[in-house]
Amino acid sequence: MAVYALLDRTAIEDLAHRFGIDDMTDFQAMDGGSENTNYRIATSSGDYVLTICDQKSLQHTTRLASILVYLSDHGIRTSRVVSPPDEPIVVLHDDKPVMLKRHIDGEIRSNLSGNILLQLGEEMSRLHQLPAPSYLPESFSYGRNYFSQVTDSDLDHSYVDWLAEKSDYLAKHIPGSLPLALIHGDLFFDNVIVRDDELMALIDFEEACHYYRNFDLGMAIIGSCREDQTISFAKARSLVRGYQKEITLQPAEQESLQAFAVYAAVATSFWRFRHYNLRRPDPALFDRHVEMQALADTISAYPDSSFAELFE
Repeated sequence: MAVYALLDRTAIEDLAHRFGIDDMTDFQAMDGGSENTNYRIATSSGDYVLTICDQKSLQHTTRLASILVYLSDHGIRTSRVVSPPDEPIVVLHDDKPVMLKRHIDGEIRSNLSGNILLQLGEEMSRLHQLPAPSYLPESFSYGRNYFSQVTDSDLDHSYVDWLAEKSDYLAKHIPGSLPLALIHGDLFFDNVIVRDDELMALIDFEEACHYYRNFDLGMAIIGSCREDQTISFAKARSLVRGYQKEITLQPAEQESLQAFAVYAAVATSFWRFRHYNLRRPDPALFDRHVEMQALADTISAYPDSSFAELFE
């Protein structure tokens, strides 16, 4: 359980009051969140999630709240932000940004059904058809543009050479001009809320940006269509079929989807290596990147026909 900001009942009631909530009956700390502290607040009129952003700036948190409001207003199933009556959408508590969202009734499942993945593909396609707000970044926060932070370093680690090799692979296999869209950027199964056999919401839009829509598909494939350490092509087929109900991928996108799945795995390994080895060294997590390294190697070794069959 990640609880960085320890708040007592009085502090939580005071924060809830700032958002116009005055009927709190109970609260509890929530699991999850690598950089946030989350409390579930129960009220007589419904439940909410209070998020204290321990590692994010006010600007970053405000951008996140703004994109959630934008998505909700356009019918995307995601967290609904509560706006304070007399303050900006994000308030400060002990210099930390705080936002309030309505609680989503559902659960996280590591093994998503084909029907859920079909719905996920459909929701992604609706997301990708929305105009990207001007305040979103136009590069992915741990994409290829940032790999040089490791590859150009003098760090003596085998991962440096591996990342350089995979960077060359991506440069050769990803065309320069492919459609861009408003993307989620991190569609792992733990950012998908489901109830029974229905997709309830996509959450955690912290990596949202204006970037290749194929990158979102690649990330969803490695994050939501895996079985053990390989890709389940039956699951990936459901995802792609749902997506193509509304958006038909261009031939160049179909041909490069395998490379984007590799890209997503490489980028995730890069984030883990940089985070746990360089930015916040943690000996217990020094090898956290290895899982995604292995997955990237596995996907790049698949025959081309494996991904081509997703579109048949």
